[in-house]
Amino acid sequence: CDDGDAAVNPDATEVCDEQDNNCDGVVDEATALDAATFYADADADSYGDVSNTTKACDAPAGYVSDSTDCDDDAAAVNPAATELCDSLDNNCDGVVDEGSAADAATYYADADKDGYGDKSSSTKACALPTGYSADSTDCDDADKTVNPAATEVCDDVDEDCDGVVDDNATNASTWYTDAD
Repeated sequence: CDDGDAAVNPDATEVCDEQDNNCDGVVDEATALDAATFYADADADSYGDVSNTTKACDAPAGYVSDSTDCDDDAAAVNPAATELCDSLDNNCDGVVDEGSAADAATYYADADKDGYGDKSSSTKACALPTGYSADSTDCDDADKTVNPAATEVCDDVDEDCDGVVDDNATNASTWYTDAD
């Protein structure tokens, strides 16, 4: 089909070079020796579906060379997406709603299990982890009787975490002025 080029003949192997190497009337068909694999990109997010492929010399419309999309029906779900707390693996890393999610909340260790956490020991998560609290106002996380909701009593301890020891204590004695 090209008498001026010995490499172009009916017995030649088709390659991706914008020529009809094997004289079959088709240039750079999908069966070309060096044809690449392309992946369907149904959601047009530039990431393709590894289970839906085609071979071609150039990417056909709706196909891309990247095969890392984990949900080709949702453009907001792809390896470059921001992880959110929404029960989806937004960034295709194999983990759903990890603590690094953009909208993850901060939770505080609650060692004494009184419902109040220690502001100096925190973690980020999409849901309240066991042993943590959303509240960070515990002033003694080793003692469940000491927290912002505790009743203040006379004992030289700040039970209610207001920064003042024995103020408004329920067992305080009444004292009278003895001026003389």
